[in-house]
Amino acid sequence: MFKYSLIVLLIFMCSAFAKAQSPQSTQQIKRKTYKATRVDDAPTIDGKPFEEFWDAIPRGGNFVMVEPTNGQPERDTHRTEFKIAYDDNALYVAGYLYDSDPSQIFRQFSQRDEIFAQADLFGFFVNTYNNQINQTRFFATSANALGDAVSENGREDFSFNVVFQSETSIDEQGWFVEMRIPYRTLRFTETPVQDWSFQIFRRIRHLNEDYSYNYIDITQGNSSQYDALLTGVENINPPLRLNLYPFASVVYDTFEGESTTDFAAGMDLKYGINDAFTLDATLIPDFSQVAFDQVQLNLGPFEQLFGENRAFFAEGTDLFQKGDIFFSRRIGQTPSGFRNIDRFEDEDIIDNPDKSQLLNAVKVTGRNRNGLGIGFLNAITSKTEATLFNNVTEESRKVTTEPLTNYNVLVLDQQYGSNSSISYVNASTWRSGNFTDANVTAIVSNHNDKELRNNYRGEFKVSNRFTPDGGVVGFSTEARWRQTSGNWRGRVDHFFQDKNWDPNDLGRNFRNNFHQVNGEIQFNQFTPVGAFNSYSIELRGSHRRSADPDFHIRSNARVAARFRTRERNSFGADVGASTRNLNRFESRIDGLNVRYAPNVNSGAFISTDYRKKFAIDIRAGYFELFGDPEVGYNYNIAPRYRFSDKFILIYRFDWGKNDQRISYVTLTDDGETSILSRRDTHTVENSVSGTFNFDNRRALSLSFRNFWSRAKFSRDFEELQSDGRTIPSDFELEEGDNPDANFNVWNLDLAYRWRFAPGSEATLLYRNNIFNFDNQGRIAFEDSLSDLFDQSIRHNLSLRVSYFFDVNRAVNWFKSA
Repeated sequence: MFKYSLIVLLIFMCSAFAKAQSPQSTQQIKRKTYKATRVDDAPTIDGKPFEEFWDAIPRGGNFVMVEPTNGQPERDTHRTEFKIAYDDNALYVAGYLYDSDPSQIFRQFSQRDEIFAQADLFGFFVNTYNNQINQTRFFATSANALGDAVSENGREDFSFNVVFQSETSIDEQGWFVEMRIPYRTLRFTETPVQDWSFQIFRRIRHLNEDYSYNYIDITQGNSSQYDALLTGVENINPPLRLNLYPFASVVYDTFEGESTTDFAAGMDLKYGINDAFTLDATLIPDFSQVAFDQVQLNLGPFEQLFGENRAFFAEGTDLFQKGDIFFSRRIGQTPSGFRNIDRFEDEDIIDNPDKSQLLNAVKVTGRNRNGLGIGFLNAITSKTEATLFNNVTEESRKVTTEPLTNYNVLVLDQQYGSNSSISYVNASTWRSGNFTDANVTAIVSNHNDKELRNNYRGEFKVSNRFTPDGGVVGFSTEARWRQTSGNWRGRVDHFFQDKNWDPNDLGRNFRNNFHQVNGEIQFNQFTPVGAFNSYSIELRGSHRRSADPDFHIRSNARVAARFRTRERNSFGADVGASTRNLNRFESRIDGLNVRYAPNVNSGAFISTDYRKKFAIDIRAGYFELFGDPEVGYNYNIAPRYRFSDKFILIYRFDWGKNDQRISYVTLTDDGETSILSRRDTHTVENSVSGTFNFDNRRALSLSFRNFWSRAKFSRDFEELQSDGRTIPSDFELEEGDNPDANFNVWNLDLAYRWRFAPGSEATLLYRNNIFNFDNQGRIAFEDSLSDLFDQSIRHNLSLRVSYFFDVNRAVNWFKSA
């Protein structure tokens, strides 16, 4: 306990030192004020804000550069102006983005939320709570693509999707934007006078310059703290927020001579419970067109995890990330009893589903006028059964591998002060029957001082697992201080997890029973110097120990530098070193470590200017162990070519080898000894992605990936000793056993997407998949690819149509009819 107190004391001593070195007072943020104008009629949203409607509305202007020269006034040749109006239904925003040479305006076509294409960008960010923390961001590009995101403390989440209108145009003076943002896309309190703030953002791609209406000091705090004030919005009532998203899909699948056709229909809905909170529900969910997972050969001790591709669980989930105890891919995951089915000697498993079926899911999110954010998510998956067949009696029976299961998450997040909050998070899993239940609770504090110079973060988490044999309680803590202003910035943090910490029923965590101290000092050059727009140099170090029993696991240090030139080329390098490492998981025996020698590692990258038609990313890495034959090296090359403003193609090649790594093979029959040997792995991955945009509503996209990896184990086996070292073993594999691996997977998706109405989309998707896994550890890539094409290929063709239906608009239409 003394050492933990010492660490906490060190954190606050560092903080005090930083404050002592900084001026005691800081310039108050200057916030411009713009008054929105109430109107009786709505403008025509056509991207040409020159009609009489806009004449009486005052202009805002005098923008300031964000990057590269922070604080510099806008160019006379590239002035930016805007106007904001409102009525009882929506906000109306006009943007005037002047350019002395409109032929230079980048205008690459892209689809929704793909706003970082090579096109100029306009952003309207509104904070309906005026708390300098949360923003709802609406974007438009010069090629008329639109995007939306929610932001907390400047961190954007583009999984947020609402229905708003945006149109753009270009003429001899520059380019122009008109937006209609219905109130149903915002959450605000029902008061006579609204207290809002906002920001206008402009990116001029060919000049490599960003501007904002209210000055953003990039050396201090974060961008959401620098909003201007939006006044004049009065006497509006939050509308009925009920949106329906009915959908229908048909899927044709053929594999190994068998074909199936499935039809599905269902509906998602969004309902505004009150002025601040929204209910989302998916009824009869359909995930037939979810993107494929990036599957790899997995020889490690941990399960392989993938990102969330299901829209319902990816959209608007920022609150649920608090405490990092919720991982949505657990919902509908592989049944807990999938690999441990009790069967009789004469039984075969003839059906064993690898996923649990999601029945329904709901979530409620929002924040009230006092800054209290509430998030609640509940999902139910159906009972999953495997089918066993007895070859003697010729009878079949079913075994439950996952019962009916309920998952829920509750988040209470109270904001206060200057970008600070304290959160309570609870995640629980309930499985009916004789299965494990679980509950995890987290308290999270995130505090920023008034001067915007220091951030303090603390977490305390408790996991409870209720097994048929009893309960297990685990703990996890985190304490962190980091500097958030100035060119020089420091960070110190400490993590602790006891040996019983296990949030994995609804979260993800692979390592426990340790405590670790990390430190970092970084120098950032935010403004142009010489040939560089910006650069950073950082030194990081960490020290990890086992908690019970106490011993040193590993320490490491790393120095890294990254540079960005005025021409928007980037390059960097890093080098690091690590002490010997006691790996506590490779042995597959609790308490028995595998000892790896000290190592040195390095890497470098180059990324050229994406504004050019041709650009390329190159990365390479190398590491080796001292006094040990293990060595590893890898590189990847990713060229991209923009054939036109409508068509871009990106190819990526990854190559890697790791030779002579001491690795787990198996356990002896008594389970008391871990057998290891040296392992060589070789990996090659090819991927292609491309999009042809007919316009900003129709696109044909290609996604292809072929991943190959082989692993070859030495037959000079070794036995792991209690000190982590190994000795030669006379162990021999039984006939038919072979730890070598040859893994090859091919995925191809070809999709046509048509956004035929606001919020409505039709997608025609063709995909095929081939997979092969065997024990050819010496096979070459070309031969493995040939074997892959000998396997059966799965073809899948699907059509999905979803439609956006605004109930409030329909009600108003019937009233006026």
